[in-house]
Parts: sequence; structure tokens; C-alpha cells
Amino acid sequence: MYAFERPPHLVFDGPSSIQSARIRQLHDYWRSKCRNDRPPPRNAIEPGDIRPLLPHLILAELTPEPFRIVYRLVGTAIAKAHKEDFTGRDHAEVESLRGAGIEDAYRKALESGQPVFGRTGLYAGDHSWIGFEYAILPLSDDGVLINKCLTIECTGAAEQQAWLAGPDGPAPEEPRQGR
Repeated sequence: MYAFERPPHLVFDGPSSIQSARIRQLHDYWRSKCRNDRPPPRNAIEPGDIRPLLPHLILAELTPEPFRIVYRLVGTAIAKAHKEDFTGRDHAEVESLRGAGIEDAYRKALESGQPVFGRTGLYAGDHSWIGFEYAILPLSDDGVLINKCLTIECTGAAEQQAWLAGPDGPAPEEPRQGR
């Protein structure tokens, strides 16, 4: 689960490279809320619909100029993995995300209005990193400007295996010999 060097920050072309079933589930839910290929508003996201995912979610507010990320809600599983609840804090104040490169993914979601999927690591505070997969799903209160993002971070076993396998994903399994 831990690595002693900073993992590369990888951004994928789409959800097909993601290992996490939770991320795929949230992406499907988010797509169901989109209208006319536009990101949904925050009020279209009903927490009761995605209750099992809530511990893994972040609601972030974005400001384009100057670019800024403020974490408005942080799920309990994320707070535990980061060893702090950073609800209400600016991205620059979150020690565990320093150097992870995720701010570039938020900027991409803000500018493109499209989901961003990737893999990176959070600083564990003891000269080691914890790999995780993520999806950043843009939200727009007016249907035009992106002003929030619904983010999911997953640090489970499948995500760790994918991260340890590197940018090309997990190595293919060896064929098993018959008995």
C-alpha cells in the first residue's frame, strides 16, 4: 500500500483505465444527471442515491482567476486516508496532497467541463506515499461555468495493485497449468 518514492501522476483518457468499481459507479450516476452533454448542477446530486460512496467523496469549489480549489466537503474514508479532515480548506493547505499533481486535474476539469480520471499518490507523512485512483466530475450551477467538482478517491486493494503495476496497468496473469 505504501511506496517510498513519489508515484507518477497519471491522467487517463477516460474511465476505461480505472480499476475501481466505485469510480465507475459514481461516473455512471454523474452521467445520468447530465443534460444535453452539460455537467449537472450541485443540486442534481442526491446524497441518498449514492450513500455507499459518500465516505469516498469530496465536494470542491473551484475559482478560475486566480485558480483556487476549496474543499467544501470531505468524506470520512478520505479524511482517514489523508490523516486529516480538510473540509473548508484551500488545496495549498493540504499537506498530504502536496506534490501529488491533482490540482492540474482539477484545472483540466474546470477548463474542459469534462470528467478527469487518474492515479496519483498522497503523502503519508513518513516519507512514503499511498497510491489512489480518482475521478473529478465537474458541476455547473448555471449550466455553463464549472464552479464545483464532485471527486472520488479510492485507495483500496485494486487501486493499489494498479498503482504498483505502473502506467500501463496491471501485468497480465500467467496462464495456469491444468491438473
